[in-house]
Parts: sequence; structure tokens; C-alpha cells
Amino acid sequence: MVNLGINLPGGTAGGANGPSGRRLTWFETIAASPRPAVVDHAADGDRVELSGRVLANWAAKTANLLDVEGHGPGSTILVDLPLGWKSLALLLGAARAGVQVRFASDSSSTPAESGAVDLVVSGTPGAWSDHPADLWAVSPGTLKSSGASELSEASEALEALEALPSPDAELPSHALDYADEVQMQADQCHLPLPGTSLPSLVEAWEDLPSPQSTEHPTDDAGAPLSRWSHRERGLVVAATGGRLDRGTARAVVGTWDRGFPVVLVPERDTDLSGASARIVEAERLGNLHR
Repeated sequence: MVNLGINLPGGTAGGANGPSGRRLTWFETIAASPRPAVVDHAADGDRVELSGRVLANWAAKTANLLDVEGHGPGSTILVDLPLGWKSLALLLGAARAGVQVRFASDSSSTPAESGAVDLVVSGTPGAWSDHPADLWAVSPGTLKSSGASELSEASEALEALEALPSPDAELPSHALDYADEVQMQADQCHLPLPGTSLPSLVEAWEDLPSPQSTEHPTDDAGAPLSRWSHRERGLVVAATGGRLDRGTARAVVGTWDRGFPVVLVPERDTDLSGASARIVEAERLGNLHR
């Protein structure tokens, strides 16, 4: 595995220069890279790869959809999604749009615990059907592999979505189908970029309070499980059974900000099995980063 091919002096993704010598924004820097940004091995056993360019394309479409639906700076969205390449693209799209994010980091989170939010983005939309906020449905299928070994271009990813089933048979009538709507958005986003770094944006986001949620997930004996590990040349994220929360989001964007990829492995924790250890070795992520 190689890094994104960008130099980010001072740990900020606005440090690279474009062909004209102009300093690129953090979003332009990610979008300019043909190198892997996300590699998902946790999607039905397939390897799904998104370059920085393709990840930024998905994020731009998501930001445009948020804007079309009236959600931008000053809006708060609740993200209730499992870990996967699509949820990471949604994360970047939310950052690009400048919205505030709350994470339903526990699957037992309920509408009563969500507080005042303007939009709920959920893989289980039926659970949020009575919530007064707008609702986007993201089916499990859109968070899994398309069946292709690599998604090197955004058009291939969108074609894959068209072949997937609709989010669920119980889709609330007022819910927007993210998979259908996002593909109709423009590939470029011309909204004003938030005036802060990507890590600073995510730092301000928050998890929903929940009696069931803990700082770290635990195994059956109550011992803490590690959700990710920093490597010399990337981040390993245990995706099986995991959910997108603030801690994981911070680790992910910090890795992108350093110019390295995020690799999702089919594990519950990062005490990796033989199979996932071989994945990490094959992706050339290096040793644990101290």
C-alpha cells in the first residue's frame, strides 16, 4: 500500500500546491489524488478500493444532495450507520457541506435520545420513522461491495448502486433513498468550503449519549476491544459489527490528513486474525505506529 501521494506539511491537508502554485484546500488535495484513500475488505469478502479522487467525488455528490435538501452550515444531522466505505464517503460529504454531525454510535440509540437534529441518515430508517427530522435511508446493500474487485472510477460505483435492491420493504414513505438520489447530483461541489481543517471540523462533532455506549466496545467477558490501530502507512479499522462514531471518524480523517489510506478489515477488533493480518501485510501498511 502506498500513501495518497500528497505532502501535507504541518499535518494539514491544505499544504499541497496545485499546478498553478496555488495552495490547495484539504478537499482539493484529497480529490487530486489517484492513490487509495479507502480500501474495504469487510464487504462480503471482496476488496473495494476508492482512490482519493473517487472518494472526493462521492463526498461532493453527498454535499450537493445535502445542499439541495436544505442542509448546510447551521444544520445538524444524525448519522446512524455501520462502518463501510459508503459511510466514510458520507462522513467526508458532511464535512464538505459544513454541517454539524452527531453519531448514533450505539445500535440501541432511540429517537428520544437524538436531541434536536434536522436530518437522520440511517441504515435502519424504520426505527426513525416517527422522528420529526428529515430522513435518508441507506440500505445495507449500499454499504457493501458492488461485486467488483475495485471501484476505480465513481461511474462504476454508481452503476453498481443502480443494480442494488431498494433500501427495505418497510421504507418510510417520507424517507429519501440516498442511493437513488445521490447519483443524480453533480460530481463537483461549488459550495463554500468550511474555513477550518478537516480534523478540526470532526473534532466538533459528537456521539449521542447512551446508557449502553462505552468509550470502547467490549468482548463477551467485558474486556475492551480496540476498534482501530494506526500503522506507519495507514489506519486499520475493525469493521465487522462496528459503527461509525466520533472516535472512529477522528482516526479516519487524521489518517487522510497525513496522506495515508484507511483499510477496513473483517474483524470485530484489531487483535487481527491470520486472515486480516495477511490483509494488512498485503496492503503494506507497515508496523504499529507509536
